[in-house]
Amino acid sequence: MEELEVKKDFTNIYTKKFPDAYLKEMKKLDYRIPDKTKPLYMSLAKQLYKKFSRVIKILDIGSSYGINAALMKYDLKMSDLDEFFLKTSPSKEQTKQFFEELPTDNTLSFNQIDISEPALTFSEDVKLCKKGICVNLETGNLPIKEIPRSDMIIATGCIGYIGYKAFSNLFELIKKQQSNFSSNPNQWPIFAFSVLRIFDMEKIKKTFDEYGYSIIKSDIKPIRQRRFSDLDEQYKTLSLLHDNNLDTDEFEDDGHFYADFYIASPKKLESQLITMSKNMKMCTN
Repeated sequence: MEELEVKKDFTNIYTKKFPDAYLKEMKKLDYRIPDKTKPLYMSLAKQLYKKFSRVIKILDIGSSYGINAALMKYDLKMSDLDEFFLKTSPSKEQTKQFFEELPTDNTLSFNQIDISEPALTFSEDVKLCKKGICVNLETGNLPIKEIPRSDMIIATGCIGYIGYKAFSNLFELIKKQQSNFSSNPNQWPIFAFSVLRIFDMEKIKKTFDEYGYSIIKSDIKPIRQRRFSDLDEQYKTLSLLHDNNLDTDEFEDDGHFYADFYIASPKKLESQLITMSKNMKMCTN
């Protein structure tokens, strides 16, 4: 994929047993998009909670060390995680105690999917998620036969690394999971995720459509993701965006990647999707 060639490869920082290296690198690059997507995810989750009056089950794709879960369940910021992990180098037991002593949002429950076994193990061990599933969703024949039942599926910063094949695989797993998949759209999960503006969404949109989903790009202003790692990454990114006739004046020209925010729901619930999107936007004002 051409778009991936412009981005720095951070694979090595996801293979450590603790999130220190990951957080250190992300802090250096001012990677703060989880802080920006947190209120969007929370708005959607609270709307679902109001609808169902039960714990909302969230599946986080590309979850790494459980950053979204930490921010959402314990009302933290990335800077709070930096303060704890980078200044104290805590053990897993100390980390678990750290989270246990914080006020907890018990209306949310997390499961996670990632390709890093160490990151998922960490998240499970400190109770950020109930279950971590180590799998490459882009694989032709998935080694897993099911995923945990979910009300909402989220992804921050990993779309592009995964594409339409991953979503097709997810939908097939959801179909197997729900015998009445076609009759009760309220049992289908909604989706919410950020996508860097360099990535073409057409194949993903087509996949959602084929599985009976409406997907919309929120009219929320593009979200700053992180600084470019070097001038080469910036040059390649700007060139790609300009080739696609995208204006970078208010965004990437300032030296950062920017992402759009998408949400999706079953077509039968499209009116609900529009309402949820409007309510979500209000939390950014």
